[in-house]
Amino acid sequence: MRYLCDACERLAPPAAFRVELGVLVMTCARCGQESRARPEEALVAAVAQTNAEAASQEAPAPRSSTVPSLKVVALRPSEGQVREAAALARSEDPFAVPAGFCPKCIAARKEGAEACASCGLVYANFTPGEQQLSEPLRAAWLSVLERWDDRDAHDRLLSLAMGRGELAMAGRLYRIRLAQAPEDLYAQRGRDEVVRLATASPVTFKPAVAQSSSSKVQLLAGMIFFLILVVVGMMIYRQFQLSFGGP
Repeated sequence: MRYLCDACERLAPPAAFRVELGVLVMTCARCGQESRARPEEALVAAVAQTNAEAASQEAPAPRSSTVPSLKVVALRPSEGQVREAAALARSEDPFAVPAGFCPKCIAARKEGAEACASCGLVYANFTPGEQQLSEPLRAAWLSVLERWDDRDAHDRLLSLAMGRGELAMAGRLYRIRLAQAPEDLYAQRGRDEVVRLATASPVTFKPAVAQSSSSKVQLLAGMIFFLILVVVGMMIYRQFQLSFGGP
């Protein structure tokens, strides 16, 4: 079995796995980072389990092999989280990676380490220009931060990123937000949607420009070769005339 690791973004078999509060937690065999599935349902399951334990202490019920199904309710971030996101959108640089995280893959940095254990980046060699966003995606992210609890705004951002081939950059933005607020449910949802879209519908880009340039070069080379043949032919013909006493 293979899965897409959130940290190194590579398909890898799990080195180990366990279940916490009804959520599958897998450890990547490549980078050693943990990935969790379905964070919203995990929180709902945790609340339901706590309520069930409290009810069982008040009125113990006979054991049953049938586990009742849980009704999953979509959770929303608190007003404080939404205000924090809006304030971040108005800050000087809402795209900055928080201290203590890899500037490339946003994995937690180990103290004293010179390179990232997840993506292999040597921190001293990092160039900020390598992670530049396009202006449309930058503007869309600022708009999403202003309306952080609007799921349609998140979906429009992901559609824009897919259309422009910047889905990986959209995932980076959500990981930056998770580094700032690890319990942010909308950031978790956005990150998971990026992974789902990337694995469900991979896009193959054809180097049309490169092919066109190659065709032009081949055409130009053919024309030059033809001209050379014409010149050489004329020179041979002239030499033939001179050899036989022609004018």
